[in-house]
Amino acid sequence: MEANDNITAKPGALRRTAQIVSDVFSPLLVPTYCMAMAMWITPLQILPERTRLGATLGVAVITAVLPLCVLLVMHTTGHVTDMCLSRRHERTVPMLTAIAAYVGAAVYLHVLHAPYWLTSFFTGSAIAATVALIINFQWKISAHSIAVGGMAGMMLRLTESGLATVNAMIWLTAVILLGGIVGSARLVLERHTAGQVCAGWLLGAACVFAAMCIHF
Repeated sequence: MEANDNITAKPGALRRTAQIVSDVFSPLLVPTYCMAMAMWITPLQILPERTRLGATLGVAVITAVLPLCVLLVMHTTGHVTDMCLSRRHERTVPMLTAIAAYVGAAVYLHVLHAPYWLTSFFTGSAIAATVALIINFQWKISAHSIAVGGMAGMMLRLTESGLATVNAMIWLTAVILLGGIVGSARLVLERHTAGQVCAGWLLGAACVFAAMCIHF
């Protein structure tokens, strides 16, 4: 009996772990992680810590707090069934909100006189989200994978350009592995197919990397 209990407990534990991974690396939070990486592992690390923290907090408000507020209002009013946006047809407004947030972050950083490579990260994110919105009318591409793919695209560009000054290859390897972990979590939760996960990662990585190359 005890052995059977252990067997049935494993899938539940796996799903809980997958949910934690999905929550920690939500598309709402990943842009803030990317901003923090830019502040602490590139030449921007010479800026006063207060400046770096303030800029990162500003990005967090624009790309995480404000979209979350929109999502909460939509959930409260019944316009979305759940906060995970399980239904494809309910993702349109949240995705439009994400696009606006990325554009807003790019403008915010431009006002702060941030380097082009940093503002172009959010430009690339906005492009990826726009393409994802179009795809979403027919197919539920993974937003989680787009987000971590964008992180990989940014890290790849920072590494090959020499802008990543702190353990560049370690960071790049970790970010690529993270994509696999997050993608696996989405599969365990049965939120997406393998194709939707892979397509999302490639879309995010390609759009961000291309945008950052153009703006260098």
